[in-house]
Amino acid sequence: MLTGLAGAGKSRLTASLGRWLEQVQGFDVCYVNFDAGAESLPYAANLDIRDFVRVDRLMKEERLGMNGAIVAAAERSADYLEEMVSVISKRNAAFTLIDSPGQEEIFVFRNAGPRTAEALQRHKPTIALHIIDSPLAQSPSALATALALATASHLRLAVPTLSVVNKIDLGGVEVIAKMLSDSKVLRKMIEQERAGAMTDMALELLDHIERVMTAQRPLMVSAKTNEGLPELYKAINEALCVCGDLT
Repeated sequence: MLTGLAGAGKSRLTASLGRWLEQVQGFDVCYVNFDAGAESLPYAANLDIRDFVRVDRLMKEERLGMNGAIVAAAERSADYLEEMVSVISKRNAAFTLIDSPGQEEIFVFRNAGPRTAEALQRHKPTIALHIIDSPLAQSPSALATALALATASHLRLAVPTLSVVNKIDLGGVEVIAKMLSDSKVLRKMIEQERAGAMTDMALELLDHIERVMTAQRPLMVSAKTNEGLPELYKAINEALCVCGDLT
């Protein structure tokens, strides 16, 4: 499952990772769109929640605003889980990529995400990729906040969760890698920001992250150039089989 904040590039990474798995590794890939509000997709979905429920339709039929329709769509999407998992099971692809809704709070912090993760795990081993975009990750305090969201996602979905920085073609690779490789470096850079309450909060979040999350090496990719996909594939395998060292 690909999760993360809106704009992190989940859909594009779903497409790029899927093509790479197919073309380079020779795997059969099943693409699942779980975003009922998506206007278009960069991949051909084998299973699309919009065939069951759509945000635009809810807005029109029930006179809901955009946010209300997004929440309603997420809640109703969970009603079709068994049917969707049945289709995924029959397809029996080597990899199934679940493109989650753009609004992470709707998927992860309401019932739809945990129920989806639970249903999928009954079918096959499941992990989450929490996507963070590179421009956001270049700010030490923002990176700590994003990693805290990954921690919350891990606890809510109850599946192994890998934090993945996307859009590294936009720059900032070296400084992000340093912060992700050593929490002491990240802590020092947060302290140097001198942003008052924001600095204090980021440091407290970092304490929590260190207690809860499993250490992992930096995973940095570009959905645009495919850079980093081999390393991501290796980490996915290690997380799925619990036989590798993610650090």
